[in-house]
Amino acid sequence: MPRHKTTHTQLERFRLIDSLLCDGEIVPFEKILDSLRLELRDITLSESSVRRDFRYMKNELGAPLDFDRKAHGWHYTKPFKMPAEGFSDDELLYLELIQKIVAQNSNDDFLYKSFDTLLKKITPKIDSRNKRENVTSDESDNVSLSGLTGQSPLSERFYITPRPKPLIDQGVVEKILDAIKHNYLLDFDYYSKWEPEERHRKIMPFQLVFDSGSLFLYGASSKDKLPNPRLFKLSKMHSVEVLTSKSFDLPPNFRFREDFEQGRFGAFQYDEEYDFKIEFYGEARTTVLENLWAENQIIEESPDEQKNTISFSTSQWIPVLRWVLSFGENACPLSPDWFVSMWKKSVSQMAKKL
Repeated sequence: MPRHKTTHTQLERFRLIDSLLCDGEIVPFEKILDSLRLELRDITLSESSVRRDFRYMKNELGAPLDFDRKAHGWHYTKPFKMPAEGFSDDELLYLELIQKIVAQNSNDDFLYKSFDTLLKKITPKIDSRNKRENVTSDESDNVSLSGLTGQSPLSERFYITPRPKPLIDQGVVEKILDAIKHNYLLDFDYYSKWEPEERHRKIMPFQLVFDSGSLFLYGASSKDKLPNPRLFKLSKMHSVEVLTSKSFDLPPNFRFREDFEQGRFGAFQYDEEYDFKIEFYGEARTTVLENLWAENQIIEESPDEQKNTISFSTSQWIPVLRWVLSFGENACPLSPDWFVSMWKKSVSQMAKKL
């Protein structure tokens, strides 16, 4: 009689092992192995694979596992719940994709490494020994997204391109998080393109802001009677120190993004909102149609004139200027007038360098 093969993931074995040990009783290793083979319908499951599962659960998932030599069995030394408990195989695939997206924006600092460590803890690796072999046509209709196709897990069929890594001084993120947790003041040196020399700062840290792989700190000077918050790019912060002897109370305006902002052009926003109108030509016409750039955008298509016109309101005029310039000759702003003048000045300065 031919042996019936099934595919199972390491997570399934973790769940079964957890169900056998959850009462805290010592369970003989042979009983665990036999139970796994029976439940998974896999008589070829080896002792070495299960022993690797125990090592992974203990070292990577933090399971309080202990081996009793007299009873030749395993048990939990204290109550434990698997981090991945409750996740379906498909959800674990999505966790793997999130892990790749985090890696895309990684800059090797404390925060991103913590994200990666957390995701690894709750995303067990799929056992590469298991393959989709001898699966019947009925079974193939229910193949899990995180099951294996051929010799590779489905997660390997997705690729997330890496982004440039911001260079942030070591320890800066940890110090900022500590200051935010306890409302301590931060002391650091900072260089801004708006100011010719590096200046000393002492601020109240309000929020960490994430934008396209870059990290910013939103905060205000401790000297201001009425806080006037601004963004500080972490890669420009140096000699950062937490002033644990000086704390502050959060003001009402500590949140970076207020409800009035309509634009989706990154972290920078300003006090006044402006009405923009921009024409796009060539390949840029399609790009404009494929994205939501502002919550209040209106797009007018003019096939005869081979152009599309987008209108929207936002305070983010600097990112909008960079956005328009990125399209080269395929974009032309129509309003506001001062914005058109700035665009023309930028184009003129680029032309002089030809």
